Amino acid sequence: MTPFCRLLAWGLLAPIVLARAGTPPQDDSQALLSALVESWSGDYDDLQQVIFDERGFSPLLFEDDERIRTIVSPVELPWLGPYVLYLEEFPQDDPDDPRREELLWLAPAGSSGGGVVRVRQLTFRDPERWRGLYEDEELANRLRRGDLAAVPGCDLLFTRDGDLFRGGTVGRSCLDAVVTPRHYVDYQLLVGHGLNWYRKRLFRADDDELVRETVGYDWYQPHQARLFACRVRWSRSGRPANLEPLTIVELHDQGGRARFTTPDGRGFELQLHSADWPFDANRDALILVLQQLGAAEPVASSWAALDAEEVTVSVGAMDIRCGPIAPVWGVTS
Repeated sequence: MTPFCRLLAWGLLAPIVLARAGTPPQDDSQALLSALVESWSGDYDDLQQVIFDERGFSPLLFEDDERIRTIVSPVELPWLGPYVLYLEEFPQDDPDDPRREELLWLAPAGSSGGGVVRVRQLTFRDPERWRGLYEDEELANRLRRGDLAAVPGCDLLFTRDGDLFRGGTVGRSCLDAVVTPRHYVDYQLLVGHGLNWYRKRLFRADDDELVRETVGYDWYQPHQARLFACRVRWSRSGRPANLEPLTIVELHDQGGRARFTTPDGRGFELQLHSADWPFDANRDALILVLQQLGAAEPVASSWAALDAEEVTVSVGAMDIRCGPIAPVWGVTS
């Protein structure tokens, strides 16, 4: 079983947490919007995998792998605002057959923003007419509001996490109008300079049953940061035999942090390090640290090989297991 399928068997691919506990980032709204535009912009070569469909979870699904090229580029549309991105997605070997073509309209979420960016997805009523908009200024100048259509219920909310941005849809309001009976979409992303990881899950609206799950991650080279999902189990009695699922958090391995609270009201923070670890730059390892909020010393820490399928930490009443969301193929020391 691949590391990715093992993660799925655990049920670790919970929706990406859009906001962590603690003080929101101190960026003012304009700086935050500019940073997301700069971080998201790029020309991405991703491997897209169907990891669940009517056949269930199976390594055999990897026969459906496909290389996808995604172009995300700023466009000048003053009437829409200063923070607009054009997105075009198509199979790597067939640029004339785009799968997605839309505008991403960025604005602070709510009146004060609070460190959260709302991204509205706008589709083109005649997509073929506007293809390549990002590299044709005259074409962009001809675009008008009537040429666009909003995608209701599918706004993306982003928060900053160091040099990366996490975001995605919220709730069950993003409906897939093509499928009958009704389905809704859960779409989550992790973006940064040259990094564009995503996961799309399709659920039946009637009973929340997972119908299909697809992920995309870098094809051509590993990045310094990898995204991990951590399953947290907790025991009310304090005995390991009584451990029960508590929550699932996600964090990257370059000093990523994620917080959670146990039922007895205590707050904890997980930290995951690899190449960024400040105390031993030559150690090729994953280092997982569990810290109780307000405490001077960590509760526990552990390490595993850099390409390990999991890194764990256990402290009697708590057991935490973390594994990479994307496979570790190509990870180098």
